Formats: sequence, C-alpha cells, structure tokens
Amino acid sequence: MRLRPALVLWHRWFGLLGALWLFLLGATGSVLVFYEEIDHGLNADWFTASPGSSLPVSRMVGAALEAHPGNRPGYIDLPDEPGDVVTVYLEPVATPGKPPVASPSYWQVFVDPATARVLGARDANAIDLSRRGLMSFLYTFHYSLHLGSWMTWLLGLVGVVWIIDHLVSAVLSFPSAARWKESFRIRRRAAGHKRVFDLHRAGGLWLFPLTLTLAVTGVYFNWYETVIAAVDRVSPLTERPDAAVPALTTPLENPPVGLDQALALAGAARVDSLSYNPAKGVYWLRLFDPRDIDSNGGRWLFVDARSGAVVGDRHMNEGSAGDIFVAWQFPLHSGKAFGWPGRIAIFLAGIALCTLVVTGLMIWWRKRSARREAGRRSGVRPEPSVAPAE
Repeated sequence: MRLRPALVLWHRWFGLLGALWLFLLGATGSVLVFYEEIDHGLNADWFTASPGSSLPVSRMVGAALEAHPGNRPGYIDLPDEPGDVVTVYLEPVATPGKPPVASPSYWQVFVDPATARVLGARDANAIDLSRRGLMSFLYTFHYSLHLGSWMTWLLGLVGVVWIIDHLVSAVLSFPSAARWKESFRIRRRAAGHKRVFDLHRAGGLWLFPLTLTLAVTGVYFNWYETVIAAVDRVSPLTERPDAAVPALTTPLENPPVGLDQALALAGAARVDSLSYNPAKGVYWLRLFDPRDIDSNGGRWLFVDARSGAVVGDRHMNEGSAGDIFVAWQFPLHSGKAFGWPGRIAIFLAGIALCTLVVTGLMIWWRKRSARREAGRRSGVRPEPSVAPAE
C-alpha cells in the first residue's frame, strides 16, 4: 500500500506534463493513418496520371530537376498501381565552402509518368496549412512539431516515459485482485465523474496493447540511432550491404550506370522506390515481394553505380530477431502490417489516446477542486495530494 500513492503521484504528474504532447501525437497520428487518401483527395490534380505507357524514370527525374535547379534526387517513389504518379524527392546540392542551411527545402515533385510533365511540387519542410501542404505539414508536425531535432528528441523522451507509465497505470487499474473484471467494465448507469473515470480506466486497459505499441514504435522513430544501437547489443543486426562499400574520395554525382539501367536489374520484380547515394556510388532499390509485411517493398537490392554489379540482395524482415524487430516498427506504427483492419485500429487508438488525456485531466481537476473545497470549509490550506485515484 505504500507503493500505490507513489505510483499515483507518478501517473498524475506524467499525465499533466505529457498531456499536451500525447494529445497532439494522438490527433495527428489518427489523421496520418489516412495520409495518402486525404492527400490525394485534397490534391487530385497532382496525383492523376495520363493514360499511356510509362516513360523512362530518368526523364521524370530530369523534369523535376529542371523545375527545381540546384538540387539532386534523393528518393524516387514509383507508381504502385496504373494511374499513379511518380514522386521525386529533391535534396539541395551542397556548395563547397558554404555552411549547410539549417532547414533546407526538401521538394516533393509530382511527375506524370506518361508525359514527364511536372504536375505540382511542395516543400516538405515548409509550414503550409493550405490544402497543398497540409498533409506534408502534419507529417513533420507529428514527430517534431516543426521545431527541429531537439523536439524530435524530446518527443522520444515522452515516449520512453509513456512506456513506463503504461506499467504504472496497469498496476493502478487493478486495486483489487478479486474484482479485476470490474476494471474492464464501463458501468451502464454511471454518470458524471463515475462515467468519466470508467472511460479513463477501462478505455486504457482495453487499448493497452495498441497504445503500448505506439509508444514503443514512436521511440524507435524519434530515437532511431539509440534504439538501433540497443537492439544490436541484444540481437546483432545484419549489416546493410552498402555499409561495407567504402566512401568515395569525391561524390559521384553523374554515375556511369544511370537510373534506368539500375532499374533494369530488378528484372521482373516490381520496384516500389529507389534512391542513390553519391557518396558511395550505390543505388538502393526497394522491390515488392511476397515476403512483404506491409504495402511497401521489403526486398532491398543494392547496385554499384560504376559497374552495374549487384552488391547486395536481401529482405528486410529476414535475419536475426533484432532484424525482425526493426522491420516491424513502421508496419505496426502505421497499422499497415494488418491492412485496413490494422489501419483502422491505429486510427481508433489515436482517438482513444486523446480521450484518455481529456478524461485524465477531468479526473484531476475534479479531485483538485474537491480538495480545495474541503480545505476551504475546514479553514486549512490543502497540501498537494498524493491520494490514490478512485
């Protein structure tokens, strides 16, 4: 019994200090579950390709670079289905002798594969609440609030503490082992504070696996390097094939093996996306494969841009236990691992997280007001309470 008041104090202060962050993460995360559907609906003219066969990818990349000079292609997302467009992500070319820009433009350029015509473009790093930039804005807002790397780190810390709070709240939700079933129940005739309390406790228990998954995967994305290092110590990760390729003395910006030649090496496999690393002169292709665990290509093909030799071919969800853990992070966080049912579950989990934040604040405010009223009547100023929750 001595432990319970301490756990209540922890839970209360985490709820108060983390309420804003958790509410924002839950609200934006629910919207981002349907990122593509909403974005396509808001900007249908950007995502509607002309009928006809696709031109070489190099033509589309060239059109994107012509529209936004001073950049290089960082990532190229190819059509998943007929009628889809090609999205070319452009990174600024570093200028020797000049310091890097704090927040450089990161262009998303949408190109018609049948005509190589640029349909539209936006800066993914811009604060743009118009229909053109809304979903891109929300995506960055979700993990950094558009405040840079320090906020990304802070939200990762919130995730770590949230994982601990899951354990604390689970203990607090079962004050009596003999009546554990009641903790999962929302009383039908309860009203007012009792209904709010039931929603907070029972809702948290029913959705415990989902919210804990969001907390763990969220820490993975915000503290990527730290989590990868920790996982590697527990279960050694398979080194990416391109990691063994030594860096070039001078970045190879115009490789002998072009994009179209690299794509041809995929053979009959459908290519989800590709990128090029000029520092090592290596292409990275993501191919669709029967072993995929979500809608993104999980087979990785690495191609030497100087010789055209395949330097690596592996599937991301094969290897050690650590490899499997890492491979499942995005599919679980987005819900795509289980198709539409999984996406809807993550959407509801985000809404539920907002509800848990609001009901928690309502419970805290009611108890705070009750303590103040009791203190006023007794003429004694109440001390900060560590009383257990109802």
